[in-house]
Amino acid sequence: MVEQGVKFLKKRDFLSYVALCLDRREPLNIGEAVDILKERFCLPNKTALSIVRKLVKRSLLVKVGDLEYRCVDPLVYLRGLVEKYSAVRRGRSKMAC
Repeated sequence: MVEQGVKFLKKRDFLSYVALCLDRREPLNIGEAVDILKERFCLPNKTALSIVRKLVKRSLLVKVGDLEYRCVDPLVYLRGLVEKYSAVRRGRSKMAC
C-alpha cells in the first residue's frame, strides 16, 4: 500500500509565488507575472513561464478572467499544507494522538 504524501513546492517556486502575491494584490496576467519574476530573480523567460504554469497547475494562481489570474493568500496555502502534513503524519504514526 502506497501512502499519499504531501507535495511541497521547491524553494524557487515557493519564493516566486510569495513574491507575486506580495507584489500584486489585484489580478495580473501571465505576461506581468513572468516580467515580475524575470526582474526580481533574474530568471530567463522560459523558466519564469514554467514557474507560473506550475503555480496555475497547483491552483495557487486562480483564473479570474480570460488571461488574468489572482494569487491565493499564502497563509491559506500554508494552512492547507500543515493540515495535509499532520494528517499524513497521524496516519503513519503508531502512537495514539
